[in-house]
Amino acid sequence: MQSQIDRREKSVTILSEDLSKSRDKVERLLQTIDELQASDSSSQLTAKRAERELREEREKSLRLERELEGHRGLRVERGSVARSERIAALSDYGGGSRRASSVRPPSVIGDVKIEVPQRQSSLMKGFL
Repeated sequence: MQSQIDRREKSVTILSEDLSKSRDKVERLLQTIDELQASDSSSQLTAKRAERELREEREKSLRLERELEGHRGLRVERGSVARSERIAALSDYGGGSRRASSVRPPSVIGDVKIEVPQRQSSLMKGFL
């Protein structure tokens, strides 16, 4: 009978040790799961943040491209207006052609207006 009791106690001891080892293993596995979940959450947050930053950069890029196109359009428009104004100014003063290059606009210094006389044609000087 004593041997049965000894065997039974030994069996209980072995089972207790196995139970303790299993509990430790379960605890480690639960801790690993918690760490992985935290890491996964962190990774998801990082991925979402990166996606948001990418979307914002794309929107910024598109906005800047549209703004650049707008500026280019204004520059072209201004350039054509400036050219037409220059052509009009040259034609008003006769500077639009070589033939009328001797005609000059009146010079203005401060409030004083100076008239520059026109050259006479070479036909009037006796050249044929």
